[in-house]
Amino acid sequence: MSLRKNLVVAFLVFAFGLLTVTLIPFGVVSVHSHLRSFVDSQSVETERVAAALSRAPDSGHALVERYEGPTAAGWLLDASGSQVTQPTDRQAFPALLTRAPEVESARRGATATRIADTPGGRRLMIASPLFKSGRLSGVLWSSISLAPVRNEDRATWAQLAAIGAVVMIIAALVGVFLSRRIARRLEIVAAGAKRFGEGHLGETIVVGGRDEITALAGTLNTMGAEIDRLVHREKDFVAAASHQIRTPLTAIKIRIDELLATNGTHDAEETEYLKEMAEEVDRLTMLTTRLLDLSSAETKHDARPLSAAYAVREALDRIEPLAHHFGISLDLDVHAEDSQIMAAPGAFEEALFNVLDNAVKYSPPGEVVDVSAAREDGTFVVRVSDHGPGIGSEQRARVVEPFYRATRTKTGYGLGLAISSRLCTGAGATLELDKRRGGGTTATIRWPAQH
Repeated sequence: MSLRKNLVVAFLVFAFGLLTVTLIPFGVVSVHSHLRSFVDSQSVETERVAAALSRAPDSGHALVERYEGPTAAGWLLDASGSQVTQPTDRQAFPALLTRAPEVESARRGATATRIADTPGGRRLMIASPLFKSGRLSGVLWSSISLAPVRNEDRATWAQLAAIGAVVMIIAALVGVFLSRRIARRLEIVAAGAKRFGEGHLGETIVVGGRDEITALAGTLNTMGAEIDRLVHREKDFVAAASHQIRTPLTAIKIRIDELLATNGTHDAEETEYLKEMAEEVDRLTMLTTRLLDLSSAETKHDARPLSAAYAVREALDRIEPLAHHFGISLDLDVHAEDSQIMAAPGAFEEALFNVLDNAVKYSPPGEVVDVSAAREDGTFVVRVSDHGPGIGSEQRARVVEPFYRATRTKTGYGLGLAISSRLCTGAGATLELDKRRGGGTTATIRWPAQH
């Protein structure tokens, strides 16, 4: 579940919990209050009726007049609790006429109430004493329907439910608003962190506010600036060291060549040592050159229009002598002759040359390296397919790292594909390595083409 959804759900759960601990107790208190108020009002009304019946000459007729309909029923009892008149509605009174506690209380001179089960449902039972000449003359036993209380309770719960629904809707809207605001700011920070991961360490993350998210963005900006400083210092060191090393290496190579040129002054063993030293110096010189190439690949240069097909042929012309040396044939198939790309001087050619160099070195003698170039979906695509040992799926992501080599069977420094990858990344292009059908590797360069 996304952060936004989690925030909205958390806000709704909090709002629901708050409503539960406030509205439900309020509803329970209201229900009890309704019942208490109803009982009190009906008790007063029953006492008033009892007083009126005490003065009426025909209490039975007066009872029927006052208790009509299903909402209220009356029954007159004498002082001993025996029946004086028929009840106005027998179904409104308990089925078993044992000594009712409220009647017993009324016989002792006090009005009493009770909620009891009757054939007509649960009802309010009220017994009130009748007095004549200051003496107890009987008991008025009334049965009142609880429908008004139930209706009022339902209305109360409906109102509370409506209030809860409105509050939940408001909480959902507020939750969506706050989650979007928080998530949007976090997305800005996440996007900035992603740009840092892609190497754009100079770009800062800008978010408003003065909270923890702003502090996080500031920390990431500081971290990015420090990493950028360290990376640049490392690149400058590598470039400077490589440049400085080339000078003494050149001097050593000149001295060795001079010693080799003095024929007759060295025996065969000394001459062999000098040749080995010359080869090692050449290797060191090539390594420093490649390190300078790697440093240059990480530096942005101004781009200029370039004929893509011409650049492909130029890269093949450069690699052809090496291919001939290893007995490798080059098969070129170029489409979209008029395609133009934007590239820094030498960047596209160098990226393609390193890929071709890798394909030629690892192809068995007598094989063919297939090179195709065409325009696809706004990009100029060059595919180089060899018949070499191939690159394992677990190694494809690492072969573009500096100094990593998938195999040690061939000479090299593990910098060629790293240089190509960084040249492509700097130009907004991509370098992909895939397994070739029938064995080998297919390297694909996708370079943005001009419209």
